[in-house]
Amino acid sequence: METPRSTPSPDEARRALDAAQREEQATINRPVPVWYFPALAGLILALFGLNALGGLSGPARILQATLIILLAVGMGALVGRVSFNQPAYRGTRVPWVTVGASGLLAGAVPITAILLDDVLGSWVWLMAGVILAAGILALGVPYERRHRGA
Repeated sequence: METPRSTPSPDEARRALDAAQREEQATINRPVPVWYFPALAGLILALFGLNALGGLSGPARILQATLIILLAVGMGALVGRVSFNQPAYRGTRVPWVTVGASGLLAGAVPITAILLDDVLGSWVWLMAGVILAAGILALGVPYERRHRGA
């Protein structure tokens, strides 16, 4: 005996669509730990701050270069751990225009510091680090809050 198929009410349909949309957003915009963006900004600031130490020679320069390499590797490990330690999702849409524009803008900051270092002095590295760290916090902290536990 067949049971008659019931049609959902408008409220039931709206709740089902809202639940599906929340689930889709949770897969596209993965939550990150609350400490992730501040830690990334701190590592950037430390790395650029080390570049601001000009005029070092001998053992101090070797220590500076070693610390810069360790910070860069640490940033890569942090990003890899948070980014690639997530379950894979199929069918996610990456906003490549936004990602590309953000990458170009972030890449322009150290390039500008390289170009201005000889002209203005190594302090431009510290300013570039502050600008990049502030940008990471300005974009990252609202992202983390918006997608916390999504």
